[in-house]
Amino acid sequence: MKRRELLVVTSFVLALLLASLLYLASQGFWNSTTDSSPDIIIHNGQILTMEQSPAQVEAIALQGEYIVAVGSESDILTMASANTQFIDLEGRTLLPGFNDAHSHHIGDRSYVNQSSSEEVIESLLSLGWTSISELFVNQERLDGLISLDQQDNLRIRVNAYLPLSWQFERFGDWYLTYQPGQEYSSKLRIGGVKIFMDSWYTNPLHYFSQAELNSLVQQAHDDGFQIAIHSVVDNSTDIVLNALESALDGQSNQQYRHRIEHLVLLRNDQIQRIADLGILASFQLTWINSDWMEAVSWPVLQNYSHLAGRWRDILDAGIPSLGSTDYPWIFGTERSVMSVISSAVTRVGELGLTPSDWMLNQTINVEQALRLLTIDAAYGTFQENVKGSIKVGKFADLVILSDNPLTVPENTLAEIEVLMTMVGGIVEYTAPGHQFLSAGCVGAISQTTEKTNPLIKMEMIDTPNKNEEWRTGLDAITFIWSYS
Repeated sequence: MKRRELLVVTSFVLALLLASLLYLASQGFWNSTTDSSPDIIIHNGQILTMEQSPAQVEAIALQGEYIVAVGSESDILTMASANTQFIDLEGRTLLPGFNDAHSHHIGDRSYVNQSSSEEVIESLLSLGWTSISELFVNQERLDGLISLDQQDNLRIRVNAYLPLSWQFERFGDWYLTYQPGQEYSSKLRIGGVKIFMDSWYTNPLHYFSQAELNSLVQQAHDDGFQIAIHSVVDNSTDIVLNALESALDGQSNQQYRHRIEHLVLLRNDQIQRIADLGILASFQLTWINSDWMEAVSWPVLQNYSHLAGRWRDILDAGIPSLGSTDYPWIFGTERSVMSVISSAVTRVGELGLTPSDWMLNQTINVEQALRLLTIDAAYGTFQENVKGSIKVGKFADLVILSDNPLTVPENTLAEIEVLMTMVGGIVEYTAPGHQFLSAGCVGAISQTTEKTNPLIKMEMIDTPNKNEEWRTGLDAITFIWSYS
């Protein structure tokens, strides 16, 4: 071949290689977060992304804190180098890390005899939680979280909600020291502010008049804070909706994402009003299950069971919703992710009692429950672009389960075990007897490394003289080079 012809062919092939790399990059196989091979590849299992498309993939690649590739096993494995480690799922199920959108795990740990924040965090990781929202973080508690974060002991992600009130107490504008969404690190941020509107149980109380609540909500809204309002009883929720509607003044709530917590009793007209205003519904999947049979004797539930725990009706109305536990303020002690999901899907609690018909009428399906604790919960804290699903560019917050929640019988959901929990690409928990992360190299997968796409094919050939030879071809065009 003449030199000029060789240069032409070489230029053509290099152009094809460049086009191939650009194509792969556009498909998410390489990402701006890295220009090297992945640290970890996870494969050989059922990977549920919590994205609409693709809902399931065969393998993913991680680099540092982030997911850098999702796709078929053959495509992802070709990205490996001698330094890449592998997690072989062996048919198990991988999901994005779970997010408890309303809790008091750390702040109220003394109520369940947990002595330190570190103990709480270790427990949460073992149960499958990678993120929590703490819905009552006063100055003392915030200082504690900041200290944990600075010492690298905050091994989960926390959104802190600053209280403006507690029952009839008013805490003033201390929250204005902070900025809406203020981030201390990738693990800790200010989520918003919290207001307590009512109490219920045997004697419902309102803690604000309409005028006072309007004023408090308006100030926090004008200062740009997301507002989370505790409201349980329907006539309390009327006052809350009035205040939020007044503050929004015709604006979309998508920018602010104000939310109402608990919503135990709801009328049809309120569900429609919440939907019309775009208010987020934050409810507890651990509430209103069969463990509540004794609570059913409370007048507020005995007389208004047709309004209680309407999780299915809320979702059917298209209301953006978040799932949570409110731990430790639940009946029973169980708070593992799969027990929470089982409660939502079957309404059978920890005690195994039979749910009432009105409870069963409001069960939700497994996919809805999973979304409420992953991507939907991330939306509730303006973090749907960085966590809540398995997607290129998001944090590598991941959980390995012993089985697939979408395919097991519903009455066995609570038996699914958390086998591994990863936060930001770091394995923070491994169940006893399970070791997933192991060193590996390309040769351990296959003697031939092959990358394919509609444009180009590259194949490494093991030649007898140990020269490295790469063949690349497009239809009838083939170009081979080797070197020693």
